[in-house]
Amino acid sequence: MSTHQMAKLPSRSRFDAVAFGMGIIQNRIVSRLLRSLLVGFGVMTIAFFLLRLVPGDPVQLLLGDTGTPELVEAYRQMLGLDGTLPEQYLRYLGSVMQGDLGTSINSSVSVNTIIARSLPVTLWLIAVTIVLALALALPLSIAAAIYQRTWFGHTFRVASSILLATPVFYSGLLLLLLFAIQLKVAPVAGYRTTFPTNLNYLWLPALVLCGVMVPITARVLQSSVIDTLDQEFVETAVVRGLGRLTFTWRYLLRPSLAPTISLLGYMIGQLLSAAVVVELVFNLPGIGTSLIVEGVLLRDYPVVQGIVLVFGMIVVIVSFLSDLVSGWLDPRTQT
Repeated sequence: MSTHQMAKLPSRSRFDAVAFGMGIIQNRIVSRLLRSLLVGFGVMTIAFFLLRLVPGDPVQLLLGDTGTPELVEAYRQMLGLDGTLPEQYLRYLGSVMQGDLGTSINSSVSVNTIIARSLPVTLWLIAVTIVLALALALPLSIAAAIYQRTWFGHTFRVASSILLATPVFYSGLLLLLLFAIQLKVAPVAGYRTTFPTNLNYLWLPALVLCGVMVPITARVLQSSVIDTLDQEFVETAVVRGLGRLTFTWRYLLRPSLAPTISLLGYMIGQLLSAAVVVELVFNLPGIGTSLIVEGVLLRDYPVVQGIVLVFGMIVVIVSFLSDLVSGWLDPRTQT
C-alpha cells in the first residue's frame, strides 16, 4: 500500500495498516533470526564430527612414545575424549551452551582466552578490508556500468578476472616486496594493538584481501546498476533534473546496492578463509597465524572447533544483518 493510498484511509484504518506492516517486518526478522541460529547450530555440529574423521589420535600425538595404555586412558578422561562420539558431542554441546569452548589439548589454555587474544586482529583486518573494498568497488562499478561499452568497461572486466585468478599468497608476496621492501611505506611484519597505529600494519594486508572482494563485489554491483539504468523511474529522475548526488544515491545506487549487501555474508566467509593465508604472509598475530594450522596438525580438537564455530557465527551474524540492510535499501528483496 502506497503512502498516497494510506493518506486517504481513516485514521483507524491507517493505524491498522501500519500495525500490519510492522507485524510483517517483525515476523521476517524473527524467521531470519531462527534460520541464522539453525545455521550456527549446523556449523558447530559439522565442525565437531568432521574433525573426528581426520586420521590421528590427539592423545597419542601429545604423549608420543611415552604414552602407556593406562596413561592414554587417563588423558582421554581428563580431556573429555572418552566415551562414544554422541556422548562427547552432548558434553561439548552443554559446554558451548554455557559459553565454554573447552581447553586446548596442547597448551592447556582456555580456548576462550586463545580466541579473545587473537580474534580482534582478524576482525580489524576484515573491517579495514571491507571499508577499503567498498571505497574501491563503488566508484569502479558505477563507472563500469555507465561506460560498459568503452575501453574502461572492457579493461574493468579483464582486470577483475585477473584479480580473481591470482592467489592471495602470491599477490601478498608481490605487494610485500613492492611496498615494504622497495618503497618502504609499510612494515615488513609485526603488529601494534593500539588504534590508529594498527592501521599502518593492516592496510597492506587489507589491500591484498581486496583482490578477493573487489572483483566480485564490483561485478555484481555493476550488473545491478545496469539493470537499474533500464528502469522507468531513472528516466523520470533525469527528466526532473535532480542533483547529481540525489540522483546517484536515491535513484541509481540505493536500488542497486541490495544484491551487493546480500552478497556480503558470503564474502565474509571468503575473506575469513583468505585472511588465514594473508596473516601467515604478513606475520599478523591473528587466528590464522598458527592457531588453525597447528590445531589441525596436532589434532587440537577444542581449538579448531572453537575457531570454526566463531567463524561460522560471524558469517551467520553478518548474513543476518546484510539481509536486514538489503531489505531496507530495496523492499523488493524481502521474501
